[in-house]
Amino acid sequence: MEKRQRTLLIEPYPYVRELFGGRDDIALYADKAVVAFDGGSQSSYAISHPDADRLASGEVDLDDAKARIRANLPLYYRWMGESDAYEDNQRSFLLFVLGFAETLRRLNVTHAVFFTGVAHHVEYALIETACQLAGVRQVFLYPMPFGKGRLLPVVQDHSIADRQPLGTELSDVHFEQDVLAYRDNFLSRGVPKQNETIGGSAVSRPYAYFKLAEREIKGLIKRLIGRAPPATHLIEKRKGYGLTATLRIINRQKEALDYYLSQAISNEEAERLIAGEAPLPILYAHYQPEASTFPEGGAVVDHLDVVLAMRKAGYGGKILYKEHPGSWIYFSKITGFSLVGIARSREYYLQLQSLGCVFLQPRYRPGDDLLRKVFPVTITGSVAVERSLTGWRTCCLGEPWFKGAPGVTSVLDCFGPDGLFYDAGRWTIDPDAGIMWFSSLLAGRTLTNYPGIGTGRRLDSEESRQEFLGQLQGLVTSFAPVEMVPQ
Repeated sequence: MEKRQRTLLIEPYPYVRELFGGRDDIALYADKAVVAFDGGSQSSYAISHPDADRLASGEVDLDDAKARIRANLPLYYRWMGESDAYEDNQRSFLLFVLGFAETLRRLNVTHAVFFTGVAHHVEYALIETACQLAGVRQVFLYPMPFGKGRLLPVVQDHSIADRQPLGTELSDVHFEQDVLAYRDNFLSRGVPKQNETIGGSAVSRPYAYFKLAEREIKGLIKRLIGRAPPATHLIEKRKGYGLTATLRIINRQKEALDYYLSQAISNEEAERLIAGEAPLPILYAHYQPEASTFPEGGAVVDHLDVVLAMRKAGYGGKILYKEHPGSWIYFSKITGFSLVGIARSREYYLQLQSLGCVFLQPRYRPGDDLLRKVFPVTITGSVAVERSLTGWRTCCLGEPWFKGAPGVTSVLDCFGPDGLFYDAGRWTIDPDAGIMWFSSLLAGRTLTNYPGIGTGRRLDSEESRQEFLGQLQGLVTSFAPVEMVPQ
């Protein structure tokens, strides 16, 4: 193994590759291969099957590798159809991961930078697993909800459970005014500025049918003219959802949401229920399938998990459940088919009802007079950030980037014996604590979001591009030599 330590850049943008390519302390991953440099020479390592001799060396815990790959099953459901081929796919994934980990060790890679906020696609999840097996720190660029688009570098070692802000000084940008503006927008009952607009063609089922037909016709044309060669790499043989499967998912979404609305009580009924039985928890459901529940939910990947955790902690009363308005999106300009029908069905809502959930209107929002009568529960939702900034606690069950913020409280501390939920006098915190925490956490520690990570909209100025590249160089330079300890 080489003594020189390297940083691996995962699928860098062309302008990033141009800046870093050729450096001896950098390796680049793209097109299923890692390129490394040494004194002006370049070597390429195709990622495919592992070396059989190295498997006998005991460098890799095969059981751990297989368990980590299986743990990503919710991600496979999101991106992959043909469940009958999952076993073949998982074996291919295992070989890819082992081969990648082997290359990381050979090149003495200590850090890997992902140009995304979280590994929420299949290939990135596999690379993340390989890094964990090889003792490589994983650095993600997480888009912030404050201000005009900034990226917070977060780092993890063994899993998302140990994810934390990197804390490196990278810029002179401070956040107090942006944090205050975010808080004020919430207090004025505004929608977070960076949220996708819900409406128009996005929530039209006929439009989704049209986009499905368009996709199938384009695919047929490509096959007829020979522009779609069959996949040859072992992990690219997986397939997404075909025509009939996508059609079934769209229809299941419609059936599920029709049932939800038929069961949801009116806003007036909700007010009467709260007045008569307060305090009540209100579960703010996430738009699914999406990264905010997996992988960011950690062990909690579904709202049924949330309800079961609340029951296990000891809470036995009604649970208000508010569906995310984004669940009515069928086709998004950013992500394509929403595939909400994977995560929502009539049976799903029946399961929630059997556990004591009462459904609210999707646009319901408790008034200020109910702040001491309903207690929000989320997996990793922005409601926890909003309440932290306004002096209120929230039950949060996942592994959010803001874990540790004032007011972000575990399910056991909320609903367990002597849980704070049962005493509304314990729901508040210092109203300035959240503002100070977020402002301090982010001050000087973010990058310009020139690439448009998480927004899909790249900034258009050369100044922003140069700022991003300069800050990225500072980030890579900050990676001090480390002793590599595989998990």
